[in-house]
Amino acid sequence: MTEPAAAILIVEDEQIVALDIQSNLERLGYRVVGTAASGEEACRMAAGFEPDLVLMDVRIDGPIDGIETAQRIRQIRDVPILFLTAYSDAETLKRAKQTEPYGYLVKPFAEHDLRTAIEVALHKRAADAQVRETRDDLQAILDAQRHGTVMLDEQGRIRFASRAVRRILAVDSADAVGRDLRAVLPLPEGQVAALVEICRVPQELRTRLPVVLEIEDSPARHLEIEVADDPRDAGGRILFVCDVSPLVDLRGQLDQQHVFENMLGKSKAMRQVFQLVEELARVDSTVLIEGETGTGKELVARAIHQLSGRSGGPFLALNCGGLSEELAASQLFGHRRGSFTGAVADQRGLFEASSGGTLFLDEIGELPPRVQASLLRVLEENAVLPLGESQLRPVNFRLLAATHRDLAEEALQDRFRQDLLYRIRVARVRLPALRQRRDDLPLLIRAFLATHCAATGKEIHAVSDEAMALLLDYSWPGNVRELRNALEFAVVRCRGVEIQPDDLPPELFQPSPTPPVEESGADEAERIAAAIKWARGNRTRAANLLGISRATLYRRLNELGLDHD
Repeated sequence: MTEPAAAILIVEDEQIVALDIQSNLERLGYRVVGTAASGEEACRMAAGFEPDLVLMDVRIDGPIDGIETAQRIRQIRDVPILFLTAYSDAETLKRAKQTEPYGYLVKPFAEHDLRTAIEVALHKRAADAQVRETRDDLQAILDAQRHGTVMLDEQGRIRFASRAVRRILAVDSADAVGRDLRAVLPLPEGQVAALVEICRVPQELRTRLPVVLEIEDSPARHLEIEVADDPRDAGGRILFVCDVSPLVDLRGQLDQQHVFENMLGKSKAMRQVFQLVEELARVDSTVLIEGETGTGKELVARAIHQLSGRSGGPFLALNCGGLSEELAASQLFGHRRGSFTGAVADQRGLFEASSGGTLFLDEIGELPPRVQASLLRVLEENAVLPLGESQLRPVNFRLLAATHRDLAEEALQDRFRQDLLYRIRVARVRLPALRQRRDDLPLLIRAFLATHCAATGKEIHAVSDEAMALLLDYSWPGNVRELRNALEFAVVRCRGVEIQPDDLPPELFQPSPTPPVEESGADEAERIAAAIKWARGNRTRAANLLGISRATLYRRLNELGLDHD
């Protein structure tokens, strides 16, 4: 079926010219819905005939000219305007542009020029409509999300704020768009500085920022802000804002003696960890945090930072697993523009960025040997030498490190510098595996259930006795992280108000032997082989079990001469 001919309104005060244009349009296959000789008549016809396009003479008789008529028509209905005129002076063009016309055709014109101008205008109109529809769909999707979305330009001004964010901040779209984020988001100066710092660091180093928003005559809101780069704008940022106030309230209902700096536990082993964290927060020594993957080593590092005299400074974290020597050095020490291929701008390293605060190096045993030597020098001299510079820069940070490896054994095997081990192991915290603190399981399960219900909006009140028995029986090789993910899986699947066995991940129904990484006396090759066997050949799961990245696992397989297959 052919599309109906486009309906066109002609606005021309010279009748002979209007009739000539009408004849041209009808020969070209368009439908003329009317001709108007004045601006008032044009406005009435535009409202009544609903044309697809208006051909508008710039100079027409009457109190209003074609440009003002176009402005009035655009207020009545959104219709493309194509100007026709014998006048093309700069002032006329300037006034015409203010109406955002779809074209400007200078008289006299040939019939094919008229056709081309109309087709371009109609195509642009259709394209604009599609863009608006896509934009409206995207806005509707973002407005429907429970989490808020804010888009910022390079200067930190708001380009878009979703309905959830506007509700949280008690502003409407007109009051938010175009303003500096800090003017709309009233945060304490320290939290503003932390948000600015997170926006500056590379995306892979960013963590969620918890903030407390206090607006006059409103209860305090607890928010978590996650920052991502805007893929359309190198300097822009996208903020995902989550109101976790209900979660904070739920956590507040838990017995406070079992909550310590976002860590939960009532077992003897965890109470000893909490006491040690408090003691280590009072000093500025380097701390090595040891424990299997998923036991919460970064939580311990954050707790030490928050309780220390450096809590007002930044807390920056870097996972050393899988980093090349060049990338690790660049991230830690920073570099000058042009110091190596790809260094297109100066970059401050994490040693400097964490000045006055804490730097947490997770999986420090994965650091390349040359970077280990440079790290030792920084710790000894309290100064850093960025790549491409010759002048040392003083630094003032506290180092907290974490590993799942036995670094003493690694040092004996010449895979970790012994002098660096002595330097970072001034104090140490050993985290128990989850199977060694089973008394904490019910507390953790209840807390994670509340967390995931608040995040998904589901109303799940409990875990059934059968499901709880499975959770308590499992050995949790992935520790607290695996437990949290298992509860999230169950909440997503659950269709009732109580978690049932069928809602739990399938691995909980399989025999769960003691993870191979605990075997004493086994060298690395034996541990890796045992992990792969235990994971039934799944390299990703074996890497997670060993607490290393998949890339690191393949690298160690090559170095140890183990068969990939």
